[in-house]
Amino acid sequence: MSKRDSRVGTAVCAAVLFGALFLLCRQFPLTGDDWFREALGASIHSPADLLRIVAARWATVNGRVLGNILAYTAGSRPLLRELMRALFLLALAELLARTAQLRGWRGLLLCTAAVLALPQAMFCQIYPWAAGFFNYVPPVVLLLASLVLAGPVLDGRPMEESPQRGAALFLLGFGQQLFVENNTLYALCASMALLVWYWLERRRCAPALLAFFLGCALGAALLFASPSYRSIGQTGGAYQSSLGGGLAGLLASARVNLPPVLQYLILDCPVLYWGLTALALLLWLKNRRGLPDHLLAAVLALSCLVLAWGGLRPAVTAAVWGLALTLALWRWVPERPARARALFLWLGAPVAAAPLLFVNPIGPRCLFLSYVLMLAVAGVLVRALEPEQLNGWLSGLVPAALAAAVLCFFLSVYQPFHQVEELRTQALNRALASRASAVSLPAYDHGGWLWDADSAFKMEQYYYRKTPGDLTITFVPGAQWEG
Repeated sequence: MSKRDSRVGTAVCAAVLFGALFLLCRQFPLTGDDWFREALGASIHSPADLLRIVAARWATVNGRVLGNILAYTAGSRPLLRELMRALFLLALAELLARTAQLRGWRGLLLCTAAVLALPQAMFCQIYPWAAGFFNYVPPVVLLLASLVLAGPVLDGRPMEESPQRGAALFLLGFGQQLFVENNTLYALCASMALLVWYWLERRRCAPALLAFFLGCALGAALLFASPSYRSIGQTGGAYQSSLGGGLAGLLASARVNLPPVLQYLILDCPVLYWGLTALALLLWLKNRRGLPDHLLAAVLALSCLVLAWGGLRPAVTAAVWGLALTLALWRWVPERPARARALFLWLGAPVAAAPLLFVNPIGPRCLFLSYVLMLAVAGVLVRALEPEQLNGWLSGLVPAALAAAVLCFFLSVYQPFHQVEELRTQALNRALASRASAVSLPAYDHGGWLWDADSAFKMEQYYYRKTPGDLTITFVPGAQWEG
């Protein structure tokens, strides 16, 4: 296939995927505090209104400037909200494919399936919940775009310097810092690591990487300059930090938070850790060496089985599995560029998760960046196995079938919720038109696919934000609801 045909095929594939992703996003109902952002979005009529509200939130609630801008802009604008979500999802899949060097439409399809096939608890807090989406997905998109531009460092090549590349890396570094805090700290560490790595390898500084680091540093400074973080560190509130307790407080918080972090990142993700183990063992079979490699393969396989069984100490088992996979990447990935890329991404996952040991509360959504970095490692391993040597129809059929299956599955899950949301909207409109003081709505029978699904208080705040409580909302099981 010529390069032109490949580009045309990728463009057609991207267009079809965008339509499918937009259709999926249209099925996601409003949940939890999305109602607050709907009310806030309805009050925004100009860029000046938006900036005034974001500045007020920066001074009192959090420093997530760009996350708030996106979430508030999407409020009460359903078409814009779903277009934005579909575009970010498509960009996430495309940039993940580029980061893993899975080129063409096959890589795009494979990565689309991968980014959607999250563990259920993580999926429901990232994609259907609009507030979660706009705070957790865009910074990962910006980070992956940065890694694509900084790709020569991972490949052991000189940076291709230009004013445009330097400006792009600066803006990407600055922008990705204005969302969630653990992502901010990871990007700061990653930008510094790339800068130092290049200097040690080339004995000279790369202006583009320096621009990336400066952008990350300035963005982090703006985020953490928010007065809200001082109150979080001192008195707590909706979020609490253990920084004020000294070393003893940090250690106590880490002991409490380590089990859920491991649960959200590894133990609840059998598809991911089984997949990484299988890919590593395939590389071992392809590049068999001596007794140390056979022992390493046995430890990797056994620790994966124990993780799945769950009968021993999960923290110890996860540590053994993680160390074994690290050594496997070092020994079995044959080419230096792929090995360096895989190790950089793999070691970045715990770095991105580490700040979560010292804050409360945390949820599966907080591990999204770490999960995507591990997906990128899996993509690098797929590339290292050289699957393009398979028959063309087979190598294309598998990604297409996976992407179609994943999209159809989630459409079948969320389309009924969309129908219930339409029934709710009709019932609310009738109640408002008749000036009713109370209304009952059908509850979502969501089976864990929605987060904070039925929140009467938050819906009341939206429909009567000036005088909350004028309309009392209750939820009844769908089978008992009478419209």
